[in-house]
Amino acid sequence: MRGSYLKLGAALFGLALLAIALRYLLAAALPASMVAYMTLDTGLPIIVVQDLTHGLQRRLPANILTEPAFSPDGSRLALTKLLQYGSEIVVYDLLRDRETSLTAFLAIAESPAWSPDGAHIAFSSNQEGDTSIYLIRPDGSGMRRVTASGAGDQEPDWSPDGTALVFTSNRGDAWDLYTLELETGNLRQLTTHRAPDNSPVWSPDGEHIAFASRRDGASGIYLLRLDTLQVEPLVVNRRYDSLPQWTPDGRAVTFARSVDGSSRIMRVDVQTGELTQLALGGVDADALVWCC
Repeated sequence: MRGSYLKLGAALFGLALLAIALRYLLAAALPASMVAYMTLDTGLPIIVVQDLTHGLQRRLPANILTEPAFSPDGSRLALTKLLQYGSEIVVYDLLRDRETSLTAFLAIAESPAWSPDGAHIAFSSNQEGDTSIYLIRPDGSGMRRVTASGAGDQEPDWSPDGTALVFTSNRGDAWDLYTLELETGNLRQLTTHRAPDNSPVWSPDGEHIAFASRRDGASGIYLLRLDTLQVEPLVVNRRYDSLPQWTPDGRAVTFARSVDGSSRIMRVDVQTGELTQLALGGVDADALVWCC
């Protein structure tokens, strides 16, 4: 009888593991419900991957990782790994639990952004002196520098068709937004404001850029129309709002808001301006990105 109970217990345990695996695979198959973000609730930066639809949450190993960016199929994350001297870009395979280093030099490499076709990761680095934008393949090969202004070029993000990058740069009188067409090298300045504009992200329909700025005297999230270069505020608040990200359907922008020493992820509807807090289980969350 005892042997039967042991066999039954082992079978139930196996089924439980299978159920967990199936739930994770289901989340990977429905990437629009998945987010990744950084939390400091343990005292160290921890990356959490969470399926908002099915309640599945997973924490990556404590390895000083920040700035997650999903691959187009949702199976991998590009991240910034903090080192004793500088930082590097790594790729974490969510299905195989394996981390691969892409950059290995005594410098700062940060702000990874995966191209829509999955072929390249854009990032910023000061490995050649001034901070510039680089491209690299997910296996660590083919790294090339795509900006060289002698100033600082940072925080790249891809256009939906993968032909251009938007980034922030102080190559002018202030930190403004620029786009770069990768095939032609054509550079376009989008903003000209004395306040720093940063963290630009391209909308899924390719028509807008969301970014953070203090141009109205308080931290805010703004929208820029690419056809007219008109800038409109989405949210302006006395609290510190930063790191905007578009939801996959393009209807809203999420961002990090500092509240009493902790960070919460807020969601603002682009059409109505309705502001809500994203339910993430009450953890201190920052640098949230949406899958795919």
